[in-house]
Amino acid sequence: MMPAEQWYEYQDNYKKYGFDMKPKKVHKVKQKKKSNVTPKDRIAIMFLTIVIGALCVAVIITTAYSASIKYHINNVIRENEVITGEIENLTVQLNKANNIQAIEYKATTELGMVYPNPNDFIYITPEEKPVKDFALLLKEEAYN
Repeated sequence: MMPAEQWYEYQDNYKKYGFDMKPKKVHKVKQKKKSNVTPKDRIAIMFLTIVIGALCVAVIITTAYSASIKYHINNVIRENEVITGEIENLTVQLNKANNIQAIEYKATTELGMVYPNPNDFIYITPEEKPVKDFALLLKEEAYN
């Protein structure tokens, strides 16, 4: 055997030049463990996997259907907004057409109507009873 002092010198030289003096560890090869899963468990796992897959497909189909319904709802809302805008425009036009100044302007310019003279008025007092044919009476008074 070598004396202890020489051993330390050799060990320093080995470390200096990259040799490792430690013995290599033996790696144990792991053996496969026996599975504790029985055939019944495998069938149950397969059935569970199929059920979960079917549920996932059902969720996807439901989501797609709800997306199509939402698309149709958005289209209807958009059409309602357009119709509401048209209603507002027609309301403004109706209010403009029912304005007394607009009616008066159209009557005087397009229809050629004029205001009546004060002599053309017929005044009826509460004591006077009109005859049965009031329109005929007005016509006679107007042309006389």
